[in-house]
Amino acid sequence: MAGNQLPAIRHVLPLTTVRLERKLPSPGNVTVRVREKVQPADVVAEVQPPAKHYFLDLAAGLGIPEAAVARYLRVEPGAPVEMGQVIAGPVGIARRTMRAPANGKVLTLSRGRALFEALEEPYQIHAGVPGVVVASDGTTALTIETTGALVEGTWGNGRRGWGVMRVIGEGASDRLHTTQLDVNLRGAVLLAGVCDNAAPLHQATELAVRGLILGSLTAELIPIALRMGYPILLTEGFGTAPMNRVTYDLLNSNAGREASLEATLLEPYSRQLPEVIIPLPATSRLSSPERAIQLAPGVRVRCMRAPHIGTVGTIRHLIPKAEGFPSGILARSALVELEGTGPVSIPLSNLEVLG
Repeated sequence: MAGNQLPAIRHVLPLTTVRLERKLPSPGNVTVRVREKVQPADVVAEVQPPAKHYFLDLAAGLGIPEAAVARYLRVEPGAPVEMGQVIAGPVGIARRTMRAPANGKVLTLSRGRALFEALEEPYQIHAGVPGVVVASDGTTALTIETTGALVEGTWGNGRRGWGVMRVIGEGASDRLHTTQLDVNLRGAVLLAGVCDNAAPLHQATELAVRGLILGSLTAELIPIALRMGYPILLTEGFGTAPMNRVTYDLLNSNAGREASLEATLLEPYSRQLPEVIIPLPATSRLSSPERAIQLAPGVRVRCMRAPHIGTVGTIRHLIPKAEGFPSGILARSALVELEGTGPVSIPLSNLEVLG
């Protein structure tokens, strides 16, 4: 009984407190202090990846004997060099040279070959939202708190982005087309309805958009969405279901504001959901959204499976005994007053709380 009373909760809230954890893949340096205010573009943590090493065959590259290589070396061992910088040569009429494959340094020279140490760029994490640092361990993780509207989705492609939110299309069920995308949307977070074609996803890359919020995406486009360099977040899931009215209205009403997309790729045993955060000022202290809400009369829910998928309604009452459904299952259910449909009996496992 208790398990049936606690279905998944995806919050759609016009104003709440949100806490975001930022975590490095390995110990490094958290560059901000607790209680420090941050902006989306601020670097809040970074780590220097391990150096990579290469043997560069200078003798073969220059076409000279091994013993002659030292004469043509243009850098001192241990001195820093930049990617593309000439490290040996030029030689002969063809003016052959050997260049650094990356930022780094030549460590040693032996038998016509140089041991090159390439320094990777530091891995940096940006704040992603305006807020205040409320916790930090100094080396790996920190937590940023902000206030604003919150929409949790069902799927994300593992990217993160930030920009002004712009609405394209005619509504929550409109198909996304390339004709709707133009240069005026460059650098924006786009709110659209349904995507069933790869072309708009690729065109959005050319426009350097900062993110794409959709109701749904057809399943065959998943591999393409995972390759995109910008975040893609779905509120309903895979297929062609339109974005539910509550979510679309909230996002649409905040068009023109800056939005943060945390298009988290769902992992087993993780409770972190992909989410859209629209920072807004708060006049008083707000509480964080609840993660568990008991189903009860008056609770707003959304149906997550056919035949009423995406429909929003309010629970009228819980049906005390399990009942049979056309699919053949026997399940506990609730009588839900669906908007535009009326009262319908729906299995508790098919309901999602809009909390």
